[in-house]
Formats: sequence, structure tokens, C-alpha cells
Amino acid sequence: MYLLRTTAGWQLTGEPPLSEKGPHRYGTLKDAFNHRMLFVYGTTGTAEENEWSFNKARYDAETWYYRGNGAVDIVADKDYDLRKYAGRGVVLYGNQTTNKAWSALLSNSPIQVTRNKITAGGKTWTGPDYGASFVWPLPGSDTASVAVIGGSGVLGMKAAYANQYFAGASGFPDYMVYDAKMMLTGADGVKMAGFLIMREIDGREWCVR
Repeated sequence: MYLLRTTAGWQLTGEPPLSEKGPHRYGTLKDAFNHRMLFVYGTTGTAEENEWSFNKARYDAETWYYRGNGAVDIVADKDYDLRKYAGRGVVLYGNQTTNKAWSALLSNSPIQVTRNKITAGGKTWTGPDYGASFVWPLPGSDTASVAVIGGSGVLGMKAAYANQYFAGASGFPDYMVYDAKMMLTGADGVKMAGFLIMREIDGREWCVR
């Protein structure tokens, strides 16, 4: 039996589709680390942005090797193809400006990160010093997800260094927006954090709540 809460109260409903959030997917940021994940670094940014993206992907791969005894494929954005890597979890580094794979993986995401700007939940942050991490369904898959580790500029991207998401006891929500001051001030640097939910308004729409 399945129940759906509506404005009129709880009602009987059918089995939820796999496209909705459930035990099979959307288990916070770390959900993207399943299904033979691969790391996609950006090559369309500045030399400094590209260097950060590649080095962060390589560092995370070495961290995963050390902590989890696992090997991760590292792929350049220009070499990533949804069909070639169908069904595999993705960790994307950078933002829409710096990573060519963004449009194929995250064009429908309610969180958008470009150079000098992040938008989420009806809010906008401008400047190069904001970082973001979030998880989103992998297009064409009922199980795999995409995780983003990036920022609005090199300062924001470097703020991701403080987030040890591969540590066994660490917990990260579905999305988090923060500024570079987080490395000094801790939680005061977090601008937004929470979990993604689904609502139906003339069809299916993912939103930030």
C-alpha cells in the first residue's frame, strides 16, 4: 500500500515511479558514489580553473583509493558521453562555464552554477568565492546520480578542500552552497543546505525546499 500526502490529506496512490526520490536513489550527496562512479573534470575554463578541476579529481581519486581501496576512472569533459558511460554515477568538477559535460547532465537542475554566479531556491549569489555541492539524477537512468563539486570561481572551488565527503562518518545533504569563509568560520559560511523533494505541478518538477 502506498500513501501520498496532498493538500486534502493522505490518499491511497500507486507505486511511485523510479524517477522519484526513494531508497534506490537520492541518498544524499554520496549517492552519486555508487554504480561504478567516474570523475569528469572541466577543460573549458581558465588555465587556473582547469588546473583546479583536474587536480581535485585526481586528489579525490587517490583519496578513494586510500580510504576505500577502489579505483576511479577520470575523464575529461570533452571525452564524456552519456551513451558510452550509461548508468554510471558521475562526479562533475567545476561549473557550467568550465565543464562541457554540464549541459548534458545538469541542464534541468534547479541549482545552477556558472562563473561568478550560483542560483538555487530562488536565491542568487554573485562573485567568485562561492562553492557548491549537490546531487541530481543521471539523465536516462532510474538508479544512478550526478554529484557536483564546484564553485563560482577558483576561490569558491578551493573552499571544497575542507569538505571531506569520502570520510566514512561524514554526512552531506543533497545540496549545499557556501562561501570561501567557511574554511575560517565553519557553519557560518554555509548559505543554503537541505534536501531535494518532488512535487507535481502540471507534470513532474524537481524543486529546492
